[in-house]
Amino acid sequence: MKKVLFLVSCIAIILAVTVVAFAGSFTDVADDAYYADAAERMAEKGILSGFGDGRFYGDWELTRAQFAALACKMLGKVNEATALAGKTSFMDVPETHWSTGYVNYAAANKIINGDGDGNFRPDDPVKYEEAIKVIICVIDPDNNIKVDSSDWSKNYIAEAKKLGLTNNLIGKKGETLKRSDIAVLADKGMSLMENESKVDTTKKPSAHTPSTTTKAPETEVPKTTTAATTPAPIVVTLPQIQIPDEDETTTIVTTRREDELEEF
Repeated sequence: MKKVLFLVSCIAIILAVTVVAFAGSFTDVADDAYYADAAERMAEKGILSGFGDGRFYGDWELTRAQFAALACKMLGKVNEATALAGKTSFMDVPETHWSTGYVNYAAANKIINGDGDGNFRPDDPVKYEEAIKVIICVIDPDNNIKVDSSDWSKNYIAEAKKLGLTNNLIGKKGETLKRSDIAVLADKGMSLMENESKVDTTKKPSAHTPSTTTKAPETEVPKTTTAATTPAPIVVTLPQIQIPDEDETTTIVTTRREDELEEF
């Protein structure tokens, strides 16, 4: 009887430990943490992972080089970035640096720029406004955001607020962004990209569906068309009566064509 109770107790302990271990992927992220869900999703997608010890380290920072890698992962361009590994155009990113491919891809696509002095500052922690600019460029590589000469990040931050990217972020402009905030920011960026992709996908079939639906009633359109074209010969015969005025008619037509070209 004692052995049975002992076995039951052992099983209960094992089950309890199992439940705790699988409550979340990271042992240092509380279930109710504001970035818990985002960290889980980013880890599942391989965009922002832990350090192999079961921890996420939400209070830690991310370097500019690491953020370049994150941007490439969000875009699904890891292979393309890897192919660009090697020499860079930045004095402080040697050919042997682990991030050369990511840095080259990000710079070539104007996702992350240097500091204007030929440096990329790969080991500097990424700041709030820098991270937002990168995510905006990842979401919309062809964005037409104009840089304010007095504050280059002003319009990027304004756009991020419109998109809801800054909601729930703890960090502020000028501050180093923590991994916890980066998880939330990247997660929202991915969500916007995925939603946009779904919209583009659903637009294609919906564009064909109305065409097949409207074609049926359009079979009756020729009736109105023929009715409209019936008086056409009457209109055409009018200038035929005034054949002597062909020069005037030609001049009018030519003038109209020139006007149309000017408008185009």
